[in-house]
Amino acid sequence: MKIINRYILSEAKLPTIFGISLFTFIFMIEIIVSMMESIIIKGISLIDVIRMLSFYLPMILSQTIPMGMFLGIMITFGKFTKNSESTAMNSIGMSLKDMIKPVAIMGTIATLFIFFLQESIIPRSFNKLQQLTVKMAYENPVFQLRDKVLIDEMADYRLYIDKIDPKTKDARNLLIFVNDEDSKYPTLVLGETAHWKDAAMIIDNVDFYKFDKKGKENLRGHFQERKIPLSSYFQNVEMQVDDIEGMSISQLVKDMSKEKDKAEKLPYIVEINKKIAIPLSTIMLSVLGVLMSIGHHRSGKGVNYGFGIAIIFVYIVLLNIGMVMSYRGKINPYAGIWLPNVLLYLFTAAMYKKKVRLV
Repeated sequence: MKIINRYILSEAKLPTIFGISLFTFIFMIEIIVSMMESIIIKGISLIDVIRMLSFYLPMILSQTIPMGMFLGIMITFGKFTKNSESTAMNSIGMSLKDMIKPVAIMGTIATLFIFFLQESIIPRSFNKLQQLTVKMAYENPVFQLRDKVLIDEMADYRLYIDKIDPKTKDARNLLIFVNDEDSKYPTLVLGETAHWKDAAMIIDNVDFYKFDKKGKENLRGHFQERKIPLSSYFQNVEMQVDDIEGMSISQLVKDMSKEKDKAEKLPYIVEINKKIAIPLSTIMLSVLGVLMSIGHHRSGKGVNYGFGIAIIFVYIVLLNIGMVMSYRGKINPYAGIWLPNVLLYLFTAAMYKKKVRLV
């Protein structure tokens, strides 16, 4: 039996790697498209883009490993069924339970690995991603700034850039509102062009207009050059992941204990349960991959794969719906996050009862 168990694990290795790689690529498509825009339009170096993708990877793997395991096991046992290897295993006395055992062990190891990612690797990757993104924003402010968008996230300024030249990275036709403590009306600054230096915007050919408390113009002037710091804006650079997603479970529990309001604790409760529920689904998905592929038939493989993808799709949809409704306080967060897992366990148990009579 040990030889057969080793054979099953050996045969499942490559299909599982393929499944995980496939789902990881699907999840990374949006980020990859965004990064290609940064390379082509904003002049971000390819090395920095690859580094950013490497820091996103552990966060994505924590979600795609269960799905990849499911698909890989389905491919493996689908091949066993096609080649009558599962029938041969059954003929030498291997029960369905014996066939599932090495897969369940494999799923358990994968589950522990996901917990390791979440507790150790992902927080470090998130910190590195923050540092790299800030570094890129300081070195190339165009990475973070947008043209034809009013930027109001800076402490003392609101900034509108009509156009950013993709080649020179210079900005043209700027409109800036500078907050004025002595008046409720901001000072209006118009700039012809701007370039970047040391996380600051250097504006050329500047006209400014000040207004009194009644909104009437009381001063205007002209500068050849004006420097506007952007440091405060780059402290909150845009990334594809929220801060809470980059925390470990232990850090989430620690931060949640500091919150007194139930509404403020809710996001932490949802995220903690998600970080536990998704890894634990790996074992059941692995077992389900066996149950949906094994049998004495040689047809219907495409139908099984289609049904398997549908199960993954339904699981993801139910999990996302549960998370959204939990965040909004519409349902209990424990019910919202764990319902997909409960349904998955019940479906796996039903499939086991059905298959154990046939194998």
